[in-house]
Amino acid sequence: MDPRLRRFRRPLPALLVVAAFALGARLFALGARVAHQDEGRVADWILHYMAVGQWEYRPIIHGPFLPHVNGVVFDVFGASDFTARLVVAVFGALLPLCAYLYRDHLADDEVVAFGLLLAASAPLLYYSRFMRNDLMVAACMMAALGFWLRARATGKARYLYAGTLPFALAFTMKENALLYPVAWLGSLALVVDRRLLVARLTEDGPGRTAYDLVRDTARDLRPWAFPLVASAAGWFVVVVAFYAPIPEVYGAFTSLDALLSVVGTATLGTWSKFASTWGHAGMSEHSTVDFFARFAKILALTASVTLGFAVVGFLKERYGSTEPRDIVEFCFYWGAASVLGYAIITDIMAGWLATHVVAPLALPAAVGVAWVYRIGKRGYASGDVFAFRVAAAVLLVSAAGVGGVAGYTSYAAPQDPSNPLVQYAQPAGEMKPTLAEVRERSVGHEGIDVLFYGSEFSNPNDLTRQPTLNISTGGYEGWFARLPLPWYFSQYGARVASTTQQDTLGERDAPVIITLERNADEVRETIDTSRYTERTHQGYQHSRPVVFFVRKS
Repeated sequence: MDPRLRRFRRPLPALLVVAAFALGARLFALGARVAHQDEGRVADWILHYMAVGQWEYRPIIHGPFLPHVNGVVFDVFGASDFTARLVVAVFGALLPLCAYLYRDHLADDEVVAFGLLLAASAPLLYYSRFMRNDLMVAACMMAALGFWLRARATGKARYLYAGTLPFALAFTMKENALLYPVAWLGSLALVVDRRLLVARLTEDGPGRTAYDLVRDTARDLRPWAFPLVASAAGWFVVVVAFYAPIPEVYGAFTSLDALLSVVGTATLGTWSKFASTWGHAGMSEHSTVDFFARFAKILALTASVTLGFAVVGFLKERYGSTEPRDIVEFCFYWGAASVLGYAIITDIMAGWLATHVVAPLALPAAVGVAWVYRIGKRGYASGDVFAFRVAAAVLLVSAAGVGGVAGYTSYAAPQDPSNPLVQYAQPAGEMKPTLAEVRERSVGHEGIDVLFYGSEFSNPNDLTRQPTLNISTGGYEGWFARLPLPWYFSQYGARVASTTQQDTLGERDAPVIITLERNADEVRETIDTSRYTERTHQGYQHSRPVVFFVRKS
């Protein structure tokens, strides 16, 4: 083999190539899909935060990471669908590199397979191209655990500190970061239980084994007392820095009272808002069985290869290895528990939850992939044609399955109802060309550029003045019904208004009129339709057709 190619058999160079391709896959046509209503809602709020210089935690849009970071991105590169998703895409591209952090516990081929699955699994790719926190939370937690495993393997505190940063950032992204330590503790308990069960077959027995485990853990943690305290302090500083309200944080160091007030708001105040929004019973009033079945269907349709190999890797490790590796079982339990856990606690069952399952299951799946690869490799070396062909067929079919599903969900049908990863609030169809025309009509036009018609979109004051978003309560009257369109109109600098009166349509003579399909006949009766091009798009996946009347050029 060419020495220049031999280096790519080592994990790090191979993973760097995987990450480079992952970045390209995530940036390709990143802004092509029209914004999901959640994307449009949060992105428009970010533009408002930038304009008024104020921010405070609102649980309904989750953590402060995207508002703060995308505010900088918009300021530097401008606001667009591409830039709104750019930070998430970068996190998604870096995710395969997390596999290298697990190299003390995995063979080289397993590390590479792990990185490939993190790069190419359909849920992880799709939601790397979506302005939402879930993918970033999963990536941060995979990185944090990997760094901490390196700290344990090397005895170097710098890995502990390095893992604390992504762990803290995950808590600034979305509240479900709280579930990760819970899942980890449960998975760890199952791993310990397996050790105690095996100990029944030894002379020591489970009691002595449990005692030795506690004693050794306490002894091993003793030198880490200061680094653990320093890490906890670092976590606290990061969380407070992100959750501190703006502009109050700028005066935090003017006095002790001001500092305590900011810290209190960022901690106790945040917890109070979180508990009042996500802690009440109404957020989980659904059928767990129904949500579990829907979640299982999403995973089966979009991540069947990863799930299948995860089972193979887990069984091979647990029953086919003389010394089962704890991390393989740990990640399998973590991913499996997340399926049931999210079915119980989530208020909306959607494809983005799959990221929290597929990411941990990719590790035992990599063990399964590498096992099949070794069977084929040994078969080729020994002349066992049957073993080689079977292994090659399994790997080729699996690769085609992963690539085909990823390509279909992320590129061929990223907003189509047939895509299992698409959530209902994603507008279907091709709205972007119409939005481009709206932008063109808005440029240089005096007066109202876009006029919404109908009670659903109505705001009683926006004919005379442009309404503004409310920092505490969110939108203004009519704003939520218009999503995701306000995000685009804010980018265009368009003057937007609304009315429920047909006479106003003729008086204002706006170049763009938008209404629901059931009200479209009233618009047609009022305006000169020969001057307008009429196009209909779905505001959701279905059942909410929105009609655009765009003045001809």
